[in-house]
Amino acid sequence: MEKAYYKPEEVMKLLGISKATLNRRAEDGSIPSELEEGRKRGRKYPKEAIDAHVKLLRRKNRAELTFGPATNSELWASYQNHFSLYEPEDIVTYDRLLEWREVNPDIFMSAREGNRRIAGVTIMPLEEAVIKSIIDGKISEQNIQPEAIREWTDKDLAVYIPSISIHHTGDAQKDKHRGRFIIKHAIKWAISLERQYDIKKWYAIAATLEGKKLVEHLGFEKIAGKRDAYLLTDLRKAIQPIKSFIDNLEEEGESFIPSPKAR
Repeated sequence: MEKAYYKPEEVMKLLGISKATLNRRAEDGSIPSELEEGRKRGRKYPKEAIDAHVKLLRRKNRAELTFGPATNSELWASYQNHFSLYEPEDIVTYDRLLEWREVNPDIFMSAREGNRRIAGVTIMPLEEAVIKSIIDGKISEQNIQPEAIREWTDKDLAVYIPSISIHHTGDAQKDKHRGRFIIKHAIKWAISLERQYDIKKWYAIAATLEGKKLVEHLGFEKIAGKRDAYLLTDLRKAIQPIKSFIDNLEEEGESFIPSPKAR
């Protein structure tokens, strides 16, 4: 089978280097190349080798992903990002997010690449009557009043999961990596909350097809309501299947994170 090769200019563009740097690194062997014995010109750059080299460099240069409590700036970034993912009626305004946070500061988490927010998740303990009003379409999430949000230390909690989302880059592999990371850490956070607090019920509304696939994979059951709502009543029983899901997340072909709206 005939080998495929990159032109020098293509290698320079892939690696972001000058011609002089390319020549120097090719000669010292740090960039893979082929040169016929006895010749000084006509160096070739095999695609298979260059692609592997580029892949390794990108992996080294990728900023470490971290997960932790969201800042106000990250809440603003989340609010802006939701316009590309959800319909207007499903978007909560920034001032409302800040009001919620005043009542319970531990309901928003962000995933970061370096210092930049790349994904986030919200999990909130909420009066069950309010959750049911959302499910029945009587109110929207924007109408959730701060006083309806409960403390994690309260008894008999009902928990509502409004969203899990990423900032899309247009790079399918990168977006899939971000999606896996936020899903994995959102689930681990939920399990940690379950172990610490008196949580009786977990509610979620699937505002997107991807969200529906995710809650169904996690063992949530469909419940009646105007909205596409799901309920999980015993997270502890579901922990083993959920851990198995996390372990196999890398092999999953499907995306469980909302895609950008078609324009």
